Amino acid sequence: QARMQGTRNWRAVQDMRRYRHHYPDLVERDCNGDMPNLSFYRNEIQFLPNGCFIEEILQDWRDDYDLLEDNHSYIQWLFPLREPGVNWHAKPLTLKEIEAFKSCPEAMERFVLAYELMLGFYGVELEDRGTGAVRRAHNYQKRFQNLNWHSHNNLRITRILKSLGELGLERYQAPLAHFFLEETLVHRQLPAVRQSTLDYFVFAVRCRHQRRKLLHFAWEHFQPRCKFVWAPHDKLLQLQSRSPPHQPRSHLYEAGAQGRTCGPGGDSVPQEAESPKGDPGDAASQVDACGVWGPEPSSPKESKKRKLEVNQREQAPGEPGLQSSSEVEKIALNLEGCALSQGSLRVGAQDPEEGEQPCPQPMGSKVVDEIRKRRKVDEGTAAGGEAQTLAATWRPAALEGPEAGEGKSEMSEEAEGRAGEEQSTPRSP
Repeated sequence: QARMQGTRNWRAVQDMRRYRHHYPDLVERDCNGDMPNLSFYRNEIQFLPNGCFIEEILQDWRDDYDLLEDNHSYIQWLFPLREPGVNWHAKPLTLKEIEAFKSCPEAMERFVLAYELMLGFYGVELEDRGTGAVRRAHNYQKRFQNLNWHSHNNLRITRILKSLGELGLERYQAPLAHFFLEETLVHRQLPAVRQSTLDYFVFAVRCRHQRRKLLHFAWEHFQPRCKFVWAPHDKLLQLQSRSPPHQPRSHLYEAGAQGRTCGPGGDSVPQEAESPKGDPGDAASQVDACGVWGPEPSSPKESKKRKLEVNQREQAPGEPGLQSSSEVEKIALNLEGCALSQGSLRVGAQDPEEGEQPCPQPMGSKVVDEIRKRRKVDEGTAAGGEAQTLAATWRPAALEGPEAGEGKSEMSEEAEGRAGEEQSTPRSP
């Protein structure tokens, strides 16, 4: 019951991330040229154990819902994956087999028919083969009842979504995930499917752009919204502010319908160019455990570097960089204001006997003086001798001895660092 109240299934997080990143730790078996999954879809072999040919399934099993429900051996053959399943007779896909499968029109046509077969079993029908849009079937009420009664079908749907992504039909993933989000969160149908939809179905979508749209849709309709834990709320609010109102439902499927594919990290990129320049308002450089807001950096330093590179790419020509003197001066002025306000609060809270003690000069004002005078030196308005005199004047009173120069440098770097952080993209949680 606790899982239904809006908590993450972290096993699902790891499983779906591994799938979206194409199983980075997977060691493929030595198939010796055998491609059993392709042979099955070419109608050359029967599925095992105690199976039949693909053509028999497509023709004779379409309305035999009891057989589709009770037989647990065919699903691994109809929708193969690169990872093994419970049927050890079904062999995992290999990269060579995937390429051969996608280049075989006969196999791809039967794969779509198999998808339509299983959709009908779940009370859904494929509305558009081009975009993958789906809708309720005429007998959806009885089929939805079966879905609520038999939870193992949630595992089957997850397998179907994964297999669509492996075998070249990524554009079919988002429409099916959106269908189940709408049925569970908007129409309040399929209560036994809601958790799997949020934990698995949405995160099986490899296209990050579509995955964000799905999560935003789920967040808008999830009740109570404050318990939505599948994406950071601040990122969802940013996405909402950038999205035009009243988007048509088909907008979710634009990436798939316009000939896009997903890269290794789950990015949706055009086939002509694998790494296009991102939208200035895009949060693709941010990190989230959901795998939604960007690829995961290997270290905090790499994360900061990615944010800096994104900001540099987004700057217009001739625009001053984040570390320019004017930007640093603005940050320093803000620091000065904060220091003054804090100092006044401290003075007000002091004991009356200590009220006449002189208040130390705020650190922010020293930083402002240092930056202004350094700018004058850089612009050539002061002579070399004057610059040395100013350097001696800038030295903070708290820094004496040989460490004074080092302390001044660290303070300047801290001010610049804060400026860069405030101007960069928002941090991920």
